[in-house]
Amino acid sequence: MPSAAVPGGLASFQNLLIGTWANQALPNATGDHDGSQAKPLSYNIMPLPQQAAEPGESGYPGFILKNSTIFEVVKFNSRLEVAVPATAPNRGYHQSEDNPDAIALQVPTALFYQQQVYFADGPGVGTGPGVPNSPNPGIVHVENGSWLNLLNGTFDEPGPYAKNLKLDPAQDQPTPPSIAKQMSVPHGNSILATGSFSEPGPIPSAHFPSVETLIPDTSRIPPQLPDQEIAVYSNPPHDQVDDYQNPIPDWCLNPNIPLQIGVGFINPNHFITWHVATATDTPPTNIPFEENQARVTAYAATYWLLSNDGGSTYPWLAYSQNITLELLIKGTRITFPHWTSNLVTKQSC
Repeated sequence: MPSAAVPGGLASFQNLLIGTWANQALPNATGDHDGSQAKPLSYNIMPLPQQAAEPGESGYPGFILKNSTIFEVVKFNSRLEVAVPATAPNRGYHQSEDNPDAIALQVPTALFYQQQVYFADGPGVGTGPGVPNSPNPGIVHVENGSWLNLLNGTFDEPGPYAKNLKLDPAQDQPTPPSIAKQMSVPHGNSILATGSFSEPGPIPSAHFPSVETLIPDTSRIPPQLPDQEIAVYSNPPHDQVDDYQNPIPDWCLNPNIPLQIGVGFINPNHFITWHVATATDTPPTNIPFEENQARVTAYAATYWLLSNDGGSTYPWLAYSQNITLELLIKGTRITFPHWTSNLVTKQSC
């Protein structure tokens, strides 16, 4: 069971995440998208299986794009909250070479989070952003989970309690995967992804002046779709309310564009980045309905904490993630991207 937190058990990126983050106008922002709630620098690609009664009815090609810019609030729990951060030591059978009487173990140190995502455009939102205190918030996604820092350590006494728990020196800590993300989504999906992170530092000169090398381009059209169905990924939205929504087709083709715009406003000089992904032998789990209709088969995400004051503060968090969905379309299973990108600002600690 969880034990008290070990000093130094949180990774640098976990410590910097503690607090609440949301969409907010960025410094030096200009143009149609400034990062604020009304003009968020975000994009959510959401394919939905939609079977028409007759071929071509309502214009549905067997699926709908319910794409949107989004407004997000994510809170990472502080040290003052119950059991956060906490450790849950994983015991092994082997002993430490330096101290034969000490039992070796892995020490995952958890930072818990809660995330809510709201539509910032589309039919149910009206003319304003779908913020939590609006009459119709347009909530699209809720999620909770934890980030784990995976460290080596020892405790001095065998038995049911981990007494005198100590972390190993930095040089004895594990090679990647050294972090993990556990997430739960109430569609009925649970995901465990592992990876590694960089320590805070200056952005290498190779990443600039092109923001695309810091936050790379990506193109995520399902290759199995016929040409007439791929068209919904590049066409503007139709006039019918019940038809697909694709408000910014260019962002749909490259969902990292809003992050690149934001990086151009911020002009960061220091960063921390980390990446996690599911392993091929440990796929996500789905409840039976989702397993049959829209199963999650893989997950990958990259995050960037950004600073423009030489690393004194890191007030911006950008991320780009893809939840790979396998949808049942017209009797055939087709792999679709469910891509989300956002650039949020720290509101409080």
